[in-house]
Amino acid sequence: MRRSFVSSILIITFLSGVTIFAQKKAKKAPKALQWKVQQLHKDNNEGIAVGDIDGDGKLDISSGEYWYQNPDFKKRKVRTILPFGKDYMQNNSEHLYDIDGDGDLDIVAGAFTLPIVNWFENPGKDYDSVDSWQIHELIDTGTKNNEATFLEDIDGDGTPEWLENQWKPTNPMEAYRFAKDESGKPILTAHRIGEINGHGQGLGDINGDGLKDIVFMQGWFEQPKDGAFSGPWKHHTDFVLPHASCPILVLDVDSDGDNDLIWGDGHNYGLYWQEQLAPGADGTTTWKQHLIDKKFSQVHALAWDDIDNDGAPELITGKRYYAHSGNDKGAQDPNTVHYYDLDKENLTWTKKAIASGEAGQGPGIGLQIRIADLDDNGWKDVIVPGKSGTHILWNYGWNE
Repeated sequence: MRRSFVSSILIITFLSGVTIFAQKKAKKAPKALQWKVQQLHKDNNEGIAVGDIDGDGKLDISSGEYWYQNPDFKKRKVRTILPFGKDYMQNNSEHLYDIDGDGDLDIVAGAFTLPIVNWFENPGKDYDSVDSWQIHELIDTGTKNNEATFLEDIDGDGTPEWLENQWKPTNPMEAYRFAKDESGKPILTAHRIGEINGHGQGLGDINGDGLKDIVFMQGWFEQPKDGAFSGPWKHHTDFVLPHASCPILVLDVDSDGDNDLIWGDGHNYGLYWQEQLAPGADGTTTWKQHLIDKKFSQVHALAWDDIDNDGAPELITGKRYYAHSGNDKGAQDPNTVHYYDLDKENLTWTKKAIASGEAGQGPGIGLQIRIADLDDNGWKDVIVPGKSGTHILWNYGWNE
């Protein structure tokens, strides 16, 4: 009887200890952002943009053939996009911008192998009518090897320019300015930056003169002191970034006063940052490469934004699914979208998950990543296109 009583006490004490241990363990669960995945559409489109399309004060999404109206994100037809190759659609990126100056946002889009840059006029009303978005040509660039496009103000005049990155290294690099022809029709006019190009592109001040330069696979182009459109830009062959991401991020990673580079290998494993060191005696920039992560492939797009509300930006990226129709290394690896916290003091990166799934299932990335607070809850969401579909990754903040 005594032994049974003692055994019961020991069992109760043990179970109580297990309960207390489990409670303590639960309290030590890692702090994590809470995400919810919503698929908007499944196709092979790889471009996306975010902005207030219908003028109601809420952020909408344009992505390929459709736009999605906040808050229900019902898809509405904008255009028809031609397919090509094994699994591509002719949309390598898109942007929302008021092309005609009428106060609402239009869509301007690029294509992989087509030389025409088109814009799609916001109808301003009656969005559900067939063919309500009129198509207009901005320019025939003459180039058909378009990796991605950028809409960025490179000369600081408040108006963005259109840039096309070319995967063919012998293609020229050009910047296109928005203008109007004699009849008042919006057009783009070309300015030659240089005679070579290459996979991947980014913009930022490399040499500390306060002007935006252009970085790409084959080094960087220095903006002329007399202005972006005063003449050709000087080409510097200070580094090579094979199959670099779109964009290459230009920012001061180590807080030493000069800009560094963050880039991914768009068709292999590898995410890196290039530390800018002291320049050589002749003024040549010098660099040291650091590995961030080599555990996922096809790091084709990057974003830099504060998604955890800690006052500092994070590096957001993921795997581009079937970048080369399944012929890249890691093509059958799981899809992933994730971000990295940078420890500025130790210059280390902590990887944190947003979403993942089997190859082709769930969100991956396409050629653009957009960051915006779509539901106005105070936490920025992640919006991605890609060959596994167009997705919103809803951010609900910390799990506390």
